Amino acid sequence: MLERSQARAREKVSVRAMAHSLIVACGDGARTMTMRHIARCLDQGLPDDVLFWLKVRNQIDWLLRTSRREGDSIQ
Repeated sequence: MLERSQARAREKVSVRAMAHSLIVACGDGARTMTMRHIARCLDQGLPDDVLFWLKVRNQIDWLLRTSRREGDSIQ
């Protein structure tokens, strides 16, 4: 049970870290970048990777939406 919750915590951190890194590197193009990764993973039949990139895309959407609403910078 503890291992499962630790794995989830690591996954959340890496999803958040990846989303933030893509936004810093690509700006508004970060979402497009995740869509390319999702398509590539679907083509290669990698369902776990698709799930990861969908989570990253959702995190990017949330970060961009909240930063625009608050007028803050992601960086």
